[in-house]
Amino acid sequence: MKNKVKEMTKKENEEKDSLFEKIKSQAAMEYLMTYGWAILIIALTLAVLYSLGIMNPKNFLPRAPPGSCFVFRPNGPGTTDFVSLQGTCGYLPMYVASFNGVNGYINIPNSASLNPTNAVTVVAWFKTNVVHDGAIVWKAYSTYGPTYGFAYFGASYNGIAGRITNTSGNYYTISFTWAPDGKWHHLVMSYNGSAIKLYFDGVTKTSATLTGAIITSTYGVIIGNRETANMYFNGQISNVQVYSTALTSQEIQYLYQQGLGGGPVRLQNLVGWWPLNGDAKDYSGNNNHGTIYGGVTFVQNYNPP
Repeated sequence: MKNKVKEMTKKENEEKDSLFEKIKSQAAMEYLMTYGWAILIIALTLAVLYSLGIMNPKNFLPRAPPGSCFVFRPNGPGTTDFVSLQGTCGYLPMYVASFNGVNGYINIPNSASLNPTNAVTVVAWFKTNVVHDGAIVWKAYSTYGPTYGFAYFGASYNGIAGRITNTSGNYYTISFTWAPDGKWHHLVMSYNGSAIKLYFDGVTKTSATLTGAIITSTYGVIIGNRETANMYFNGQISNVQVYSTALTSQEIQYLYQQGLGGGPVRLQNLVGWWPLNGDAKDYSGNNNHGTIYGGVTFVQNYNPP
């Protein structure tokens, strides 16, 4: 008799458990039917906001105001003794420079320090989503050739090219294929007297043999255009640096890892540094300040890499 009672009780409990599970499953289905669309809409909205950069975690990091990081040269421009990086460095800049692709550029007047003879390194962060021909950093020596510089030739051959000219008046071009993607990229060209290299996002993309000293030019450095052609850059540029030496691959990787707000290396060889954080001033301590022409603005909503 007791066993029969136990069996009946067990069966009742099993039926109760089964009924309870059915109720839970039904409640879950009703919840999904009621709130599922709302959850889906919220998820899609967050995905869109992230793709636009609004939900990028880096947008919530502290940003450095203009002039907060600079190179101090106690003995004046052009000197190399006791040079140091001072201020608030390493933070994302408050602004980046935006070029309209029509008439905007920054001109840095020619100076002896901007004419390195045996080696050079040019550095810049840039972003574009427009297929066009636009110089990023350029120093011409004639109507046909650059002393040094690089540009995006989208309309011509869908790639990025770096160029340099030796004292014989012969300029050499190296390039690689690239299509605009609306993302920030780190571009570097270096020349050590025997080889010219292009680095993209910290990695060597192409290189070639080239010998001879670099030709001296009377033109200044142009950011966002070529001196002698209408090649206005359409997009954003930040943290431009020029050195009188060829940086090593390790140093270039370091600059890339530091991001938009990274400070320069080899301060003794730094001849120009334009963070473009709200102005066109040279923060290398060499007073190679730029002048803004045409459609150049400084924007805060630049969605950092």
